[in-house]
Amino acid sequence: MKRRDFLGAAVFVAPVVFLPARPAVAQLPGGIDELVRELGFALELPLNQAIGGAGALLNIARERLPESQFAEVSEFLAGAERLIQQADNVVKAALPKSMDGMATVMAEFGLPVESTNMFRDFITKYLRSRGGRKIVGLLERAWQT
Repeated sequence: MKRRDFLGAAVFVAPVVFLPARPAVAQLPGGIDELVRELGFALELPLNQAIGGAGALLNIARERLPESQFAEVSEFLAGAERLIQQADNVVKAALPKSMDGMATVMAEFGLPVESTNMFRDFITKYLRSRGGRKIVGLLERAWQT
């Protein structure tokens, strides 16, 4: 290889070699909007039901977790507080503060009470698959009856 060919190749390769490593992601890519959209697709729900169910579950977490732990959830799930507010607008009754209150939310949407488990299972699997194992642990603790 001639010297100028080698230098030309080095100019194109060097920037790639010396790029700094990307920092670890401490936030769900796509935020809460992507989670809600995927939840709606997976459970074949209209958007308002996906918002209402997911927001109600997050409200339970906000009510039952210490503030610092819910802050971790909110940090990972960018837009969690906004989703809770949207759910408050979608759900006619007050948002539940415990898992027992989810029956009211599901009934309002014409869904069986068991649908709560489908919402919860989808959210935990979704977060776990995206590196949110610690967040799943916090949410599961909050969602215990």
